[in-house]
Amino acid sequence: MGTDIVALCQEMIAIPSVSHDEENLASFVANHLSQFPGIGISRVGNNVIARSALNRPSSVIIAGHLDTVPSDDNLVPRFEAGRIYGLGSADMKSGLAVMLGLAEIAGSFSADTTFIFYACEEVATSYSGLLEIEGVNPDVFRGDVAVLMEPTSSRIEAGCQGTMRVEIVIKGQRAHTARPWVGVNAIHRAAAVISRLAAADLGGSMIDSLQFRESLQVVKVHGGVANNVVPDLATIVINHRFAPNKTVEEAFGFVKALVEDLLDQDGGDAVVLEEGVPGALPNLSDPFISRLREASSSVPNAKLGWTDVAFFAARGIPATNFGPGDPLLAHTKNEFVEVSEIESAFTIMRNVLSL
Repeated sequence: MGTDIVALCQEMIAIPSVSHDEENLASFVANHLSQFPGIGISRVGNNVIARSALNRPSSVIIAGHLDTVPSDDNLVPRFEAGRIYGLGSADMKSGLAVMLGLAEIAGSFSADTTFIFYACEEVATSYSGLLEIEGVNPDVFRGDVAVLMEPTSSRIEAGCQGTMRVEIVIKGQRAHTARPWVGVNAIHRAAAVISRLAAADLGGSMIDSLQFRESLQVVKVHGGVANNVVPDLATIVINHRFAPNKTVEEAFGFVKALVEDLLDQDGGDAVVLEEGVPGALPNLSDPFISRLREASSSVPNAKLGWTDVAFFAARGIPATNFGPGDPLLAHTKNEFVEVSEIESAFTIMRNVLSL
């Protein structure tokens, strides 16, 4: 392999690619891929697709997102004690570097490979680069299995949980704060709802011997009119992560049932599903994922976040998360990736693709 994937990771960290601003990084990736013979390259917006066409008996999709969250004074990469620090180092420019290294040697693999470098993973699903590609060329997603190069510390994180955003609207009645008994304080009413949500017993689900731990968090609270007015409206925004053996409807039903006795629907209170996407089952029995699991020599974990594994699962393609970088460091100011993990992820993927 001619590509120095560690240096490549640092180069890509130095190219800003906050969601919706991935054009420069997409061009960098496309230009780098153009050096490799036997790879067909296409571009849809700020998404880059590279494909081998060797008529192998199986096909593997390897995907990674180009975008990062906004910088927290950590855009400039630095190398220190075997680590690369910088925005996107773990999530997931180290994974992109591994993908470019694999693309260079794709002609030696026993499976045809499709590499998808896509935009807008870190924002609302409606902006997803995968959806943008599908709208133009759905044939890109013909494959037997998919690997998302998400940060997993070079071990399988199987499946993913579903996620939803729910808004609870609570009504009241305005009044002067000197005479609050004339009105109804919507924020005071919201307090009981927040307490109920905070005390919710969520538990989780064991699926394929993996523990999926659910969560429900109040992430935004809005309300208030003026310092001398009893507020007549309060809204609570909830993020709910639910196990992949539940549908969006089932998870939303759980949230509604949890608070419905505290609400006055006749008075205008409401529970509104703003966005909901299902998770993906682990698929550990898939032959390729099973080989990847064995090669990694690590016990798989359940993916407690949501990833685009769910995108592929919804289209009947078994998928898993596997890539360099500690997922607990994603989106942090001191984000870094161990060089050893970049090298390990590349070696494991290369070996499994060559079987």
